[in-house]
Parts: sequence; structure tokens; C-alpha cells
Amino acid sequence: MAAFLDANFRAVGTWTSAALFTSPLNRAMLKRLLEYCPCLFTQIEVSPTARAVVHLCELTLGTRVDSSNVHDAFLIQHPRPGTPAMAYPPREAVRNIGGTIMEFLCSEVLASAGVPLMALDGDNWPRWQMPGHIIMNEGRMQALKAFGGILIPCAPTNLVISVKSEAARERLLYSSNSIEGVGFGFFNQPEEFWTSSRMALFKRMGFSAIYMPDATHSAVMARVVDDGRERHAVNLNGADLYRPLAQFGGDMRRVVGRSTLEL
Repeated sequence: MAAFLDANFRAVGTWTSAALFTSPLNRAMLKRLLEYCPCLFTQIEVSPTARAVVHLCELTLGTRVDSSNVHDAFLIQHPRPGTPAMAYPPREAVRNIGGTIMEFLCSEVLASAGVPLMALDGDNWPRWQMPGHIIMNEGRMQALKAFGGILIPCAPTNLVISVKSEAARERLLYSSNSIEGVGFGFFNQPEEFWTSSRMALFKRMGFSAIYMPDATHSAVMARVVDDGRERHAVNLNGADLYRPLAQFGGDMRRVVGRSTLEL
């Protein structure tokens, strides 16, 4: 491994013309190396993984992704005018993994809150631990991906987190599958949330809480209050249906392995 590093990564930020894959062994070695050192995607012409993109967002933020800055991390990897650029961008373009990146951003928030990702065992099943969470797009859990993006063990039913981007539309509404659901997204269209019919549908489809950026949450709740619909904006447990992303990690840590009736 040391010889491989010396041959291919002599100096930070310096590109070498030497072939990276001189043998199949080196290709496998590189894959393992990138899992442990995702920052190396800034030096090699390989499209980064979702985990690597999240790591590069953290390098830009200068801290670990958590509930307080996850929206900032989302904007870093999904830039638009006025948002900060990635401080250390990958050398190769990110290809068609936007949904997976968002799931790993959510996963990192959970890990920061003390709900770590469960590792896979030799048969690719999650090695259950408590507290912990499962990404449904990994290992044998991929067969259940249609139910949601992330699973958190709870009672009487597990929590399934549906991770979405900026537009909710019907994709979020029908993603809960009438199971105990939590919405997590970077929604920027408050009008998708403030009608009484939409709030009723979210609850009918099994959502206990939907987390959104602070600005969106403020706009939604201001309209809900102005229209006198506060009684609709509560879940079946009598708690807030809509919540800011800043609450997500703490809420999940509080209920993991316990009762969803506390959500």
C-alpha cells in the first residue's frame, strides 16, 4: 500500500502521469483506499462516490455534517448563484447519484446525533446495533428500497425516512407507503405544504414528521397560522407535523429503539 501511494500520490494537488491501474490488484487496492481516504477523489480521474461527496462537503464546511448545517452541505454539492463552491472539488464530475448523496447527508446527520450507520455483515445484511440506522440502498436491504431511504428501529413500528430534494410534490406524499414515515428534505416550495388537505394527506399516508430548511419551515408555518390552520399541522401524537431540519438529529436520537409515540 505504501509503495502504491508513493507511486501515484507524491504530493497533494499534484497530478502524476503514471498509470493508476498497473494491475487488477491495484484497481482493487484503489477501491479500498478510496473508501478510507475519500479526499483522494480530488486527485484522480474517477467519479466520486456519494460518501466521498459528503466528505468533501465537510471539508468545505470545516466541520462534520449535522442537523445545523446539513442544508449548507446540500447547497455546496448542489450549487447555484450565491452559494459557496466546494473548496476541494473532485477531479471528475459527479454522475447521477444525487438521490444517494442526499441519503448519505441524512445518514451523516444521524451519525453526528449518536445514531450511527449499521455495518454490513459477511452476507450483506445489516449488523443490528442500538442505537443505529440502516441505509436501505445498501446490501440485501436494497430489495426493500421501495419502502424508503433509511430505517430507524423503533416500536411499535420502525421509522422509515423518505429523503427528498427541493421539490416534494407527490413523490414525498406517496413514499411513506402508509408505514410510520418521516420526511427529510431540502424543500424550497412552501406552497406544497400549507393547505389543510395536504396536511391531512401526509398524516393519512403515515407521516409523523416532515423536516425542512428553516426558511421553508418559517414560510409554511406563517401561512398556516395566518390561515388559522394550526390544528391541522399536528401529527397523530399531537406534536408538530412540520419541523426545521435543525431538530431532526435530536428527534431521531430521542426515539431510536424506543417509542414512535414520542415523535
